[in-house]
Amino acid sequence: MAKCVLHPGRNALATVYGKQYCPQCNAGIGAARGRVDRHVQPRDCFVWYQSNDNWQQITGTGCAHWVAHNQRLTKTAGADTCLAGCIYRVSTLISGLATVLVGQVQVGDLYVALAQDHVGLVSRIAPATVGADGGTADAGAAAPQPQIFIQHDSSRQGGVFENEFATYFHGHGTFRRMTR
Repeated sequence: MAKCVLHPGRNALATVYGKQYCPQCNAGIGAARGRVDRHVQPRDCFVWYQSNDNWQQITGTGCAHWVAHNQRLTKTAGADTCLAGCIYRVSTLISGLATVLVGQVQVGDLYVALAQDHVGLVSRIAPATVGADGGTADAGAAAPQPQIFIQHDSSRQGGVFENEFATYFHGHGTFRRMTR
């Protein structure tokens, strides 16, 4: 009989994301899933084992978790992963990624809030709008910037939404590029 991955002395009852769990763990996983904030996507794996049959929802907002699932970013071992093995911390997600200038942003790059507490994916880029005269009214004015749209799991909006960088994020934040 298969044994629980966390409690080798217990028989396994269920397989969750490829791992065997005992009845106590299975019940704890189910209860913790019920406490995950409604905006978090995906919700069913945003739980972690604390100790002594205690499972809880992962603390945080889920933005990095959504990006990690969307991009299939997993870690094979260690902390900062959900039940399915995807990263759920912004700091872990952006570690080692190169910063990209706004004018060089591409679809698939990561948007990172200045406080590094929120992250999203660049979902589309619309060309800069040009004035009726074919340029800017002031010769000294900066060149118009393209519209950069960010898809992100937003606790404020209650789910996964797409918002424009200059308006919703007030043009604040940085961009990072994942190796392709």
